[in-house]
Amino acid sequence: MNEFKTDSDLRERAIPLRLDGAASAHDYHDVPIETGSPPSEDPVVPVSDFGLASESIYARTDRLNAPYYKCFNSASKSVHLRKSVIERLVRVNETLSTFNAEVYLLDGYRPIALQIEIWDDFVAQARRVLGDPSDEECAHYAGFYCSDPRGFDEANFRTWPTHSTGGAIDLSLRSLETKQELFFGSVFDDVTDLSHTDYFERNLTGNDGASVVEARRNRRLLYWAMVDNGFVNYPYEWWHFDYGTQMAVTNSQDPSRKAVFGYVKTPPSFR
Repeated sequence: MNEFKTDSDLRERAIPLRLDGAASAHDYHDVPIETGSPPSEDPVVPVSDFGLASESIYARTDRLNAPYYKCFNSASKSVHLRKSVIERLVRVNETLSTFNAEVYLLDGYRPIALQIEIWDDFVAQARRVLGDPSDEECAHYAGFYCSDPRGFDEANFRTWPTHSTGGAIDLSLRSLETKQELFFGSVFDDVTDLSHTDYFERNLTGNDGASVVEARRNRRLLYWAMVDNGFVNYPYEWWHFDYGTQMAVTNSQDPSRKAVFGYVKTPPSFR
């Protein structure tokens, strides 16, 4: 029995609205991590070993991985996460099976080299869209969508990107029958307000079109299936969830939560 499972229709449960000034990827670094505890030793392994559907979006070579349309050199062809996080995702799939859906994982553990590649891409984007920005403005822009890897120090937990812990996940949902991804109203890694998890909750008109209703229902389904199984959403990205990380503690606003997953050197299975 899934201890977190709910009998309600998750697609009808509104997503809580993001608080003004909600914490971003700039803000989690001072949360302490219980390194040395048994959970902190949880291995990072391929999600495919547990039968979870996945496709490493940064490793795609077909140029169909919007909004990048390119392959990142340091990306693995397979998605990796902490073993206990994967086990929770298996429980998420139990919840989703009622709705003829399953998780579709796009990214998990990242080595620092990949984090740097992604960060540089966001900084380059900032330079294109902000109009002669300063370095600080570029870093502020990028820092809402990517943990800053500059100054990374393996010995300093305040410099560890959340995806380097194996406890951060980027994902969507797909149909169990057709294997097609569900519609969420924006592409992965979109940098407009559309990416905010509560976007379609804030923009209720009472006369929404079918596509808006579909996106809202699918976001609610993903959000509650994950949250009811212990994950914490990053409110600026509907696709990003954490478990056991500093960011999970920061965005949960729950003083009883503790970060247990710290930086992981490239695991042996990473390929």
